Amino acid sequence: MSEDNSENKSAEQGRVGFSILYQILLTMCLITLIPLGGLWFISIDKAREDWTDHIFQNLVRNTESLTRSVDDWASMNMHFLEQNARTPAIASMDSERQLPVLKSMAGSYEWVYLAFTFLPNGENIARSKGKPRKNYSDRQYFKQALSGKQLGQQLLIGNTSGKPSLILAKPVRDGSQVLGVIAIGMTLDALSKTITKTKIGRTGYAILLDDKNRLIAHGQGKVTSELQDYGFHPSLASRGNIEKDSFVFNEYGKQIVAYTQKTRQGWTLIVQQDYDEAYSAANIAQENAMIILVLTFVTVLIIAILLARRLSTPIRRLTSIAAEISRGKLGAEIRETERNDEIGALARAIERMGVSLQMALQRLRKK
Repeated sequence: MSEDNSENKSAEQGRVGFSILYQILLTMCLITLIPLGGLWFISIDKAREDWTDHIFQNLVRNTESLTRSVDDWASMNMHFLEQNARTPAIASMDSERQLPVLKSMAGSYEWVYLAFTFLPNGENIARSKGKPRKNYSDRQYFKQALSGKQLGQQLLIGNTSGKPSLILAKPVRDGSQVLGVIAIGMTLDALSKTITKTKIGRTGYAILLDDKNRLIAHGQGKVTSELQDYGFHPSLASRGNIEKDSFVFNEYGKQIVAYTQKTRQGWTLIVQQDYDEAYSAANIAQENAMIILVLTFVTVLIIAILLARRLSTPIRRLTSIAAEISRGKLGAEIRETERNDEIGALARAIERMGVSLQMALQRLRKK
């Protein structure tokens, strides 16, 4: 019988100890960590949203700034061409009168390497350098200039430089009558320098494409001696409708952030950056926040364990004493009576119960 009582006592103490300790521990962890985790998640989500907005706005600002630079460069050259198209010497359509003007045009800007004129049938009249060629009627810029467009343009590879060059052509008019066409050939070195010097962090750069998505300038200097088709760039599929929630793309298996904008000439400017670098600060902040959350969790867990033990240990001891009293052992020492909380009140109640039982047993023995 004694062994059975001992086993029952141990089993009861084990069940009670587990229940009190872990219930208190779990309750404290849930009460502390659920709000903390919720606040952490909300703050990290808001911080990432703010960082996404910052990245997007940075791309937009850089793209718009470069677009203005490209437009200003193109406008300056168009204005230069228009001014000379209206001069009496050019309007005369006489090669001897035109030649000094064309040579002066070719020397006005370092990027203008050729100025030339031709008749409405495409026959070349004068060139700033070299002898006139036979006919330009098959050239795209010539056809555009005569078709009613304000300006004809064509991107091609320069014979001397082996790099993309731009031809701008303007009708020479006398009132409504088209007398001929004046054109200038330009290297794109000045424009390329503007593009290549634009850097965003270590991996961000700009790309300039013509109206047929052929490469004009590349921030990483990937311009070759052939006109490269860049229609494969993932950002072009957006058709210029890139928003804050859709500016992440996949390029050759690597994520990038990118923004595109059209210039007044119909060219496309792309500014892009590696996703990992763009979000590096946000990722570091998230990692630091996770470390703080883990440290907070560990701290709360340690405090919860200590507090749970402080609460559960005396309760287990009082439970054991109450069990001993129920088996007739009334002399157990109760140390928790000095506490000024509910456990102390329970201890004093058990103590009084033991005293009462002792007195009752003494009365019974006297009878």
